[in-house]
Amino acid sequence: MFIRNGWYVAAAAGEVGRSLLARWICGEPVVMFRKEEGAPVALEDRCPHRKTQLSLGSLAGDEVQCLYHGLRFDCDGACTFIPGQDNIPPRLKARAYPLFEKYTWLWIWLGDPALADPDSIPDYHWNDAPGWTPVGGYLNFRADYRLLVDNLLDLTHETYVHARTIGNMAVAHTPQQTEVDGDIVRVTRLMKDCNPPPLFKRARGIAGNIDRWQKIRFEPPAHIKIDAGGAPVSPAEKDKVLNWWILNALTPETERSTHYFWAVSRNFSQDDEDLSKMVHQQTVQTFEEDRDVLESQQRMIETDPSGGTLLAINCDAGGVAARRIIDARVRAEAA
Repeated sequence: MFIRNGWYVAAAAGEVGRSLLARWICGEPVVMFRKEEGAPVALEDRCPHRKTQLSLGSLAGDEVQCLYHGLRFDCDGACTFIPGQDNIPPRLKARAYPLFEKYTWLWIWLGDPALADPDSIPDYHWNDAPGWTPVGGYLNFRADYRLLVDNLLDLTHETYVHARTIGNMAVAHTPQQTEVDGDIVRVTRLMKDCNPPPLFKRARGIAGNIDRWQKIRFEPPAHIKIDAGGAPVSPAEKDKVLNWWILNALTPETERSTHYFWAVSRNFSQDDEDLSKMVHQQTVQTFEEDRDVLESQQRMIETDPSGGTLLAINCDAGGVAARRIIDARVRAEAA
């Protein structure tokens, strides 16, 4: 159920240093660390000798030493040392994964390493580009990553789940347009002359109505970027335009859990630290509300005696299109 030939965020850049970080990605155990000169490394977190987690061990220079028997593995996964034994069998090798640092995140490729082109890493330049101020974080959802894809491609739920932050009635009652271009899905909703949601009011002090937009872009394996904002209808508030990008990198942990790396990056009031704290707090609250719903949804799907089939209505068009793309990529890789 996972695309292998694609880039996933494995960690925030600051999470990985001169210690061993263990993380499951698409059902595979991975251990990450940095070389002494700073480059990030990712290996299979499973010693090829007796299958002990390498992350339980330690670093010896730029080599990982297994806790169990002291075998050492270099950054390519090759065994370099066996205590009390000179010959090293070639089969004693841990798998190494391509791992690159870009846009403040570390990106991993689980499939064919020959296809791992760093230039194909999805564009998240709003994380560190001049003119943009990001806040971000990480959450773990005990839910299938495809449920998160569905959730982000259909923002109708904002009206009901996020009434205290980004929701208003205009979202639910304004139809959205869905377009598919190859492996890219775009969902657009334009809301004219509507009441600004609570977070917009807090962030920009908007008093009157706004013309609001949500422009969502999905690309596989599971990356969703949302261009969101609003422009005040009143000429007296024309300087209070709000625009930010909500960046969502979804990395499956297992079939029933997801690493959620997120950021919200704005191009206004960039030096306002209080605003950054407020946006961070409100965003976390919003995503926690999503997590409550999606983890409950996961439980209900798993315990549904009828098989947990999901039905679709008009607002699900984006999620349905994204699932078709994911399924087609998975089938192609299997073939």
